[in-house]
Amino acid sequence: MEIIEQHVLDGRVIGTIKHNFPDIIIPEEGMGVTLGIGSDRYPATIIEVSENKKKIVVQMDKYKPAPDYNYYGNQVYEYAEDPDGNQYCFTLRKNGRWHETGCKIGSGFQISFRGRSAYSDPSF
Repeated sequence: MEIIEQHVLDGRVIGTIKHNFPDIIIPEEGMGVTLGIGSDRYPATIIEVSENKKKIVVQMDKYKPAPDYNYYGNQVYEYAEDPDGNQYCFTLRKNGRWHETGCKIGSGFQISFRGRSAYSDPSF
């Protein structure tokens, strides 16, 4: 398998991550992410990335309904970083998935690196 992307950090190549898991997104500080639990989603920002890119700390963002918001049909939000937001740590596991530190696989928050998103399931 060909290395799709290679990052050099302090003289060390971490292209192995992309080699083993080519679809994985390499995290960067300031990147917007989404934390999910059940069917609900919460926006957050990556505030710390370890040197080897396998451990990150995220901080919850503030969010408020945007114009045209409708709880049952159009949940759109405006987001802002929150320096006082709760922080959570995630680690990249051998299976290529990110999991909240201290939680069993399949429990705790799940993380998506495809931008910020908020959603509250109206059926609960």
